[in-house]
Amino acid sequence: MSDGQLRQTTDLQEWVDKLENEIFPVFSQTSKGLQHLSEEDANRSVDRFCSDILFDPGGVIAILRKANTGRRGGLGAYVSTVENAAMMIGVNAMRTLTDGYPTIEPPGESAAEKGYMRIVARAYHVAYQAYDWAVLRGDMTPKEIFVAAFLQDIGAMTLWLYAGEQMQAVHELKWEKQVPDDEAQYVVLGFSQEQLGQRLAEVWSLPEMVYECLHAEDAKNPRALTVKLARQMVHLSETGWYTEDMVECLESVAKLLDISYDEIVKRVHKNALKVARETTLYDVSPSAALLPMTSAEWPTVHGGKRNEEDGKHFCLLPQQFMFDAARESLTGFLSEPAQVNDIVEIAMAGLHDGLGLNRVVFALLSKDLHKLEGRFINGADSDPAFSQFAIDVDLSTKDLFSQLLQKPRSVWVSQENHDRIWPLVPAKFKELINTQEFYTMSVFAQGKPLGIFYADRHLEDIHLDQKSYDGFKALCSLVVKAIECGRK
Repeated sequence: MSDGQLRQTTDLQEWVDKLENEIFPVFSQTSKGLQHLSEEDANRSVDRFCSDILFDPGGVIAILRKANTGRRGGLGAYVSTVENAAMMIGVNAMRTLTDGYPTIEPPGESAAEKGYMRIVARAYHVAYQAYDWAVLRGDMTPKEIFVAAFLQDIGAMTLWLYAGEQMQAVHELKWEKQVPDDEAQYVVLGFSQEQLGQRLAEVWSLPEMVYECLHAEDAKNPRALTVKLARQMVHLSETGWYTEDMVECLESVAKLLDISYDEIVKRVHKNALKVARETTLYDVSPSAALLPMTSAEWPTVHGGKRNEEDGKHFCLLPQQFMFDAARESLTGFLSEPAQVNDIVEIAMAGLHDGLGLNRVVFALLSKDLHKLEGRFINGADSDPAFSQFAIDVDLSTKDLFSQLLQKPRSVWVSQENHDRIWPLVPAKFKELINTQEFYTMSVFAQGKPLGIFYADRHLEDIHLDQKSYDGFKALCSLVVKAIECGRK
């Protein structure tokens, strides 16, 4: 678990290549538990072990990787729960499953190991809440939801173990400088933890549900939304239970579960207390400890009070080489046509990473022409609400997006044109984006509207600029040309 080899690289593919065949460490008690599985009473022994292993991400990953080896391919073909994986592997193979694995002992010794335990403690809380909500929703396989929720932070877990110094730098930016989490990751790592998690879930053959929940655009799926809301709620709980953001989050949960706000508050608080009692092994202060506090007492991670004015002057650092690479690839598609998904994915990377635009969306127009729905979304990993990006469309009206779908055009909604254009932005969309500056451009193919690109800098006091708008229009225009070439 040394972070020496990859400490300086910001190349995501290098990380994936390095980690694809790496053995994720397990708790020492997991290895001991496997070795003591009883063949005489196999069912009871395995059930008891499966219950215990749910505290250990390394153990969960080990058993799922073993069960899914060679099963790459068909959608839904992966084994998705620890219990089913154990049945498939069998007692004899389970006993030696983690022989030779590196081990880690909670609560950890080094700063990196303790950072890992913080993420694991949070992940267990997320999984516990998501499982409870899945049961309440009548989900047919709530244990699958538990696993997907528990492994949502697999990227962060891996980075704490293999790049502890970099993760400590992210941690300091987030808590001491109040830099938004997503942006702090890009500054230090050059990519997001979620991006690494997506790739690891794929190469390690983890369940499809894990992979789906790591993609912001899948948040419309009620099962994925359950996981994303649980993750957002737990993150919010670490700095206070009674903030406006928490109220909005729990209102969304109540709506998803079709129960009252008061009922979900009681249920969530009760779950948090149960989690606190069950996870003492991590030696991490539980967010339930903040339940009795008033808003004036909410501390930062270092014990001081959070300054609401901190962290408001930050945006992603543009990476010119990423922009140039995206422009070159898109230009290449003019002579060698590609699939629409491939074209858009490259453009998204150029807009988000290349231009440093915090949130970028490609929204596809529905077949009935009544809705624009986010198909590709970058920069909304920790925002389930924005992840459900959608715009109702009525082509008979004169709102901004209906006009965009009448003919190809781009718009920069700014302070300068606010009085003229802002009234044309749909009210629900204003609530969704929570900012008053953004770029948008319509995408047409063979004379018909296909969708739109959207981009912003998220924070109210970080303004957009002419250079990034020119880059936005340039890449989006290349997307239109590349799509047209592919459809000739």
